[in-house]
Amino acid sequence: MTEPKKRTTAKIRTTLVKMLGTKDIDKVTVTDLCASAGINRATFYYHYDSVRDVFVDVEKLIEDEFNEFLDTAGMDDDGLPNRNFYIMFFEFIARNANICKMILNSPHKTDDSFMARGMEAGCNKTVAVITKLYPNCPMSKINYYYLFVSHGFLGLMHYWLNSGMKETPEELAAIGEQVSYTGAKFLES
Repeated sequence: MTEPKKRTTAKIRTTLVKMLGTKDIDKVTVTDLCASAGINRATFYYHYDSVRDVFVDVEKLIEDEFNEFLDTAGMDDDGLPNRNFYIMFFEFIARNANICKMILNSPHKTDDSFMARGMEAGCNKTVAVITKLYPNCPMSKINYYYLFVSHGFLGLMHYWLNSGMKETPEELAAIGEQVSYTGAKFLES
């Protein structure tokens, strides 16, 4: 992809993300997006077929960043996430607040959505760590733990994003870390 094309697609994506801070994706038109991005419709259609295609592109970039985060986030020697992991997680959410808010609030969640793929990636990472730490723990117990913690994090994100993000990522990290470690006691019994 040429530099001008990269700049134009980045501009379209950035504009859509900003618009999602105030508008539902189903309400964003190509005309609105073009006006906000300062481009004409022909330029838009050279790069994308629809607003939804732009969203899919944005979602793919965020998913790539999320997967990179899962691979590089702070872990202790035992494989458990450390405070830095939780801080990095909520910084990721803050950087992508508009799109994360739209994804969390979307009534159109499907099995092939970013949310579903992110939950699966998180589950795979959690299961790998937990089975090393608790080799005799039944898989059903590990699954209950993951569901409890992951839905707790979704609740934290949802509340934080929809209440104006008053707390810092560090404050949310402290809450998430405490909930995760308290819940891990369940695995020891």
